[in-house]
Amino acid sequence: MPSVSSSPPLPQAVGYAVVLGLGFFFALAMNLTTWIQARFSQYSPNSASEFSAASRSLKTGLVVAGIISAWTWSLTLLQSATQSYDMGISGGWWYAVGGCLQIGIFSTIASKVKMNANRATTFPEVAYVRFGTAGHLSFLWCGLVCNAIVSSCILLGGGAVVSSLTGMNVYAALFLMPVGVAVYVAAGGLRATFISDATHTLFLLGILLCFCFEVFCVSDVIGSPRKLLELLETVAETAPVDGNYHGSYMTFRSRPGAIFAVQAIITGFGLVMCDQGYWSRAIASNPSSTARAYFLGGLAWFSIPFACGTALGLSARALSTQPDFPVLTSADVSAGLAAVEAVSYLLGTAGSVLILLLIFLSVTSALSAEMIATSTLLSYDVYRHYFRPDATSQEIVTASRVFIVFWGIFAGALASIFNAVGITLGWLFYFLGVSTASGVFPIALTFLWKDLNRAGAVAGSIGGMLIALVVWLATARGIGGEITVETLSNQWVSFAGNAAAIISGGILSISLSLWRPANFDWEKTRNIAVEEIAGDPEKTIASLPTPHLASSDPAIGMLSEDLDMNALQQSFKRYTLIFSFLALVITIIIPVPLGSAPYVFSPRFFTGVVAVMFIWVLFATFLVVALPIIESRHALSRIFFQIVGRGYGNNRIIQETE
Repeated sequence: MPSVSSSPPLPQAVGYAVVLGLGFFFALAMNLTTWIQARFSQYSPNSASEFSAASRSLKTGLVVAGIISAWTWSLTLLQSATQSYDMGISGGWWYAVGGCLQIGIFSTIASKVKMNANRATTFPEVAYVRFGTAGHLSFLWCGLVCNAIVSSCILLGGGAVVSSLTGMNVYAALFLMPVGVAVYVAAGGLRATFISDATHTLFLLGILLCFCFEVFCVSDVIGSPRKLLELLETVAETAPVDGNYHGSYMTFRSRPGAIFAVQAIITGFGLVMCDQGYWSRAIASNPSSTARAYFLGGLAWFSIPFACGTALGLSARALSTQPDFPVLTSADVSAGLAAVEAVSYLLGTAGSVLILLLIFLSVTSALSAEMIATSTLLSYDVYRHYFRPDATSQEIVTASRVFIVFWGIFAGALASIFNAVGITLGWLFYFLGVSTASGVFPIALTFLWKDLNRAGAVAGSIGGMLIALVVWLATARGIGGEITVETLSNQWVSFAGNAAAIISGGILSISLSLWRPANFDWEKTRNIAVEEIAGDPEKTIASLPTPHLASSDPAIGMLSEDLDMNALQQSFKRYTLIFSFLALVITIIIPVPLGSAPYVFSPRFFTGVVAVMFIWVLFATFLVVALPIIESRHALSRIFFQIVGRGYGNNRIIQETE
């Protein structure tokens, strides 16, 4: 059999053309969009509120697209396929559960964000008001650690694919991929990333659907669910899954699958709670649509890793029966190349090009979310908070743009270091929960529970992280005999670190707060204000140490809006019930009976699963493509007529632009 290390299917020129050429094409397109927005709407990217929070005006469709895109990293596409390749069909399902649950629960938290801190820009800002400098620095550290690891994951996955498919130097890819992204994010801010998200995700879902149709409907090698099932049964005879019922790849009765389920859920909670990108989207959305957008975004996102695992991961394993399919080493699999090789084998050069575009789109879109999120933390919580409390709106925007460029360079350098020492995408995935999950309870309870106190917030987030690292290292030494990159990625070692992080963070934060309840007055966080009149970038932004009521000037828009607290409370209760039902279905009602029974999927049952997968992906495509257009149809038509100089006049300001 040929090896993955053999000559790449595409020339280096294609790699550079995609990374630089396509990157700058999207940058140009997004900059044009930003110019149209500034010229024909009331929102200027030179305003700090618009640049960092999209003036808190985004409707459901764009927020859904942003959530799906921000959560669809190269890790999502590659690692979900890897999990199914390693442990069978349950791997892709549990990867999807591990992200869907967290976005879904954010639909309930988002209502509380609007109720208790609608005028905040970052989650550490709220920590400062509640817990002072110690709480602020603790949460800021959690956010920066999360964004650093996530950015590295995004680039490592993209770099591995670009290098494998084109032979492009992996370090060149790691440093060049952020360039085009930085250009359009620095120009347009958060709203530009949302528009980019919708565009990228449209193409991404189209390519994914193409792969699914090839695997299950067109391919001469596979071409149907029944044929894929037969090939996997052949593989199980010679390479069974250790811990699966009868060693089958088509069963949910899987010990490694159950362990991975817990790890994926913990990791997902840590990422969503500590990633400023998710808080930015909750802050940027319209209060009336925040919870709905997060719930729909999480539900739609589920289809992507589920489809990648079912179509690409299982196909890669099934194709190992073919004599001319490349041999995948453990390093290849850990780097996420199983899906890449499956697509390249089934579709040839066209498949290589499409998977390259798919990964590039996921990298640029997810990285744009990380760039704007991190620049917001650095500009608001570092630059303004500790160095320039009296910074003007324009100075905040300038600092944000500098930090976007800085983060692109930093992320490329960090990913290069990880690559040089042999840390792969799979290794970082298991480490994510260890490094972030301690912040889950302290950060969430900051918005949900008035009795959380300073000691609980700081000890839970930072103390829990230290405990998790100690448990992780000690378990690696105990199980593997030494602490190495390999022993630290052991499934049981990672499980111990993940569990220690979320459990210790929860116990410390809750127990210390029950000992001395804070009884916090929510009016203090509700009165945080970014005092900035839309379109007046020279207006001074108030510093955090003296939170105050926002100006009553109607030009401030969402900052001065009288929130309907009863409606938000009803939304919180409604989506708590809806989310609880969803969680029950995807974590208990569906997988537990399948995992408890000694059952291997039959051809008919698997065909039904594939049908559901197709419907789910098409539903996600509708939300990303049609919903934003439907919601913004009036604004889009007004912009069109203004551009052509008809109907509305060149001086008319559009009030409901997206």
